[in-house]
Amino acid sequence: MSSDKSHKTPMENFLDSYLQDLLTMSDKDILNDEDPASLKAEALQMLELAKTIAGKQRLASAKTQMASTPRTVVEQLRNVSIAEARAYLTKAANDPRFTLAARELGEMSDEDVIMLYQQIRLLEEPDDNNSGGA
Repeated sequence: MSSDKSHKTPMENFLDSYLQDLLTMSDKDILNDEDPASLKAEALQMLELAKTIAGKQRLASAKTQMASTPRTVVEQLRNVSIAEARAYLTKAANDPRFTLAARELGEMSDEDVIMLYQQIRLLEEPDDNNSGGA
C-alpha cells in the first residue's frame, strides 16, 4: 500500500490502521492470557480437520466423476486382447506424454498389461475438465 494517505481508499486506510494496532500490541494482549502451546495445538487440530474434510470432498468428487464415465468406454477397454494391449503400450512407451520407458513391458503379467493399458486409455479420453486428449 502507498504511504501517501491522499491516494488511499477508505479500506486501505482502515487496513493500515488495523495493521498498525496489531504491530504495536504486546504478545500478552494478542494471546489474551492464553497458553501459546494450547493455541498452537488447537490450530493444528483445526488444520487436520480441514485436511480430512477436503480429502473427503475430493474423494466424493472423484467418485462422482467416475460414475459419470460412459460405460461404453470402460466396456471397450475391458474387451481388448492382450496382444492389442501390448502393442499399444509398446507404442505408448515412445510417447513423451507417458513415462513408460523404465518399465519392462515384456516382463509384465497379462493382468498388469491390461490394467496399464486401461489407465492410459482413460487418461486419453476427453472429459469435462480436459478439452481434448492427454
